[in-house]
Amino acid sequence: MINILPAIAAFLAGFIKTTFGVGAGVFLTPILSIVMDPKTAVAIMAPMMLLSDISTLGLHWKKWVINSVSMLIPGCIIGIVLGTYYLAWASPIVIQRTIGTVAIIFSMLQILKQQKADYFSNLKMGSYYGVAISVIAGAASAIAHSGGIIITIYLVTLGLKKHTFVATLTLFLFISDIVKIFLYYKLGVLTTNILIDGVILAPALFIGSWLGSRLINKLTDKQFIIIINALIFISGLILVLK
Repeated sequence: MINILPAIAAFLAGFIKTTFGVGAGVFLTPILSIVMDPKTAVAIMAPMMLLSDISTLGLHWKKWVINSVSMLIPGCIIGIVLGTYYLAWASPIVIQRTIGTVAIIFSMLQILKQQKADYFSNLKMGSYYGVAISVIAGAASAIAHSGGIIITIYLVTLGLKKHTFVATLTLFLFISDIVKIFLYYKLGVLTTNILIDGVILAPALFIGSWLGSRLINKLTDKQFIIIINALIFISGLILVLK
C-alpha cells in the first residue's frame, strides 16, 4: 500500500537527481530504512532511480561520452552482482547497518570532495583505476543506491564540461539501474508488488524532476549540499545505532 512517505521520497528523488545529478538514492534509502524494512526500502527505490535516470537523460540527450561509459559498465556489473547477492543473503539488521555505514561514508566523502575539489579535478587516473572504481560503485549501488558519488570521483578527473559530465554519469547510472532491477527481481529482493508501487510513484518523481529543472540555476549548491549531507550522516548514524 502506498503511503505518503514513499511519495515524498519519489518527489525528492526526482528533485535531487535533476538538480545535483547524484545523491538521491543514498539520501532517501537510509531515511526510508528507518521506518520500513531495509530491503524493502532498497527495493522500492530501484524503480524510482531508473525513472529519475530517464527523466535526467531527456535533459542531456546524446551529450554523453560513450567510450567512458562502455569502459566502466563491465566492472559495474560485477559489483552489482556481488552487492545484490549480499543484499539477498544478509539479514535485515545487517542490511540496516550496512546502509547506515554507507550513508556515513558517503557524507564524509562528499565533504572531502568539496574541500579538495581542485585536487580531484587536477588528478589524472588511468582507465584501470576507472574499472576498479566502477566495481566498487556497482556494489555500493546495489546495496544502498550510492554508486553515483563513487563513480564521479573518476569522471571528474576526465575534465568533462557540465552537461557532458551529467549526461555521461546519468547514462552510466541508467544502464547500471536496469541491471540492478533485473538482478533484484531474479533474487527476490524486488517483487512485482514493490515494482508496481514504484511505478505508481512516478508522477511524484517527475514533478520533483520538473521542479528541480526549474530551480537548478537558482539554488546555492554549497548550502543545499551541506544540509543534504548532514541529513545523510544523521540517518546513517541512526541506522548503525538503532
